[in-house]
Amino acid sequence: MRWLKKNWFLVGLLGTLLLASIFAQFGARLNPGGWTNRTIVIVLFLITGLTLPSDRIIQDLATPRLHVLIQLFIFVLAPAYFLTAGLFFKDVLDGQLLIGIYALAVLPTTVSTCIVFTQSSGGNATGAVFNAALANTAGIFLSPLLLSLILSSTGRALPMEQLLSTIRSLALNMLVPIVVGQLLRLWIKTWATTNRKRLGIISNSLILGVVFLAFAKTAANPDFTRYLSALPGPVLYLAVSHILLVVLGILLGRALRLSPADRVTAMFVAPQKTLALGAPLLTIFFAGQDILGVALLPLVFYHPF
Repeated sequence: MRWLKKNWFLVGLLGTLLLASIFAQFGARLNPGGWTNRTIVIVLFLITGLTLPSDRIIQDLATPRLHVLIQLFIFVLAPAYFLTAGLFFKDVLDGQLLIGIYALAVLPTTVSTCIVFTQSSGGNATGAVFNAALANTAGIFLSPLLLSLILSSTGRALPMEQLLSTIRSLALNMLVPIVVGQLLRLWIKTWATTNRKRLGIISNSLILGVVFLAFAKTAANPDFTRYLSALPGPVLYLAVSHILLVVLGILLGRALRLSPADRVTAMFVAPQKTLALGAPLLTIFFAGQDILGVALLPLVFYHPF
């Protein structure tokens, strides 16, 4: 029971995939015109803004080497690694799953998980908060740009007009609610801090809702089972990739002579990829495309690492 309480989100994630596969038509009817998904995303990022400790973030501007390392790792090194590895494994990995891996590569880090791991391991928790917040804000603009750039060789890159429309939609559905949440935090900071755990549970439940709606739409496609049967290879590839990226984070921290606490922060923050931002972002990026659920699969299976 204790294990289930601690890992309920992971169990819920697997259950969500199963339910979306069984009730695909019902899930599609729940999201007419994408409004249900859009509402969930707005509420999700309003809560993110409410719980984001911006005062602590501002205080942690004194370690620029750590911040530069983590941001370059997230938006340059990780995409470069997955793009290079994809060239070697393109004949082994399914083409649409590979697009999902590229989508995973350009996402920012997690907000909560990396902070918890950093704090429990004696790392620089404030540095983790700063970089998670910075990466997730920058990711609203950088992630779709990087993904479109990577996909330009596959013919799936968005035309410039559609890309700008996607970024505008991301800003309205994600960035604006975060700003509103931060403004509300000025008045209800004590309440938001006291209820942080409850708000976290609500956020995770909303993420499951986004995943359900995305997978329900894709599961209606008869080819979906083919992608599921092709997953063992990509999951192993993602597990090995995560280990390699963690090791790279450690080595770069040592090379830059970061303090032991900052090296711990780099190790936990840099290689992670967020499902909280990733699921809504990919939902908007691949809006109207059958590939959406398949593109989410690598992120869902990378998340537990």
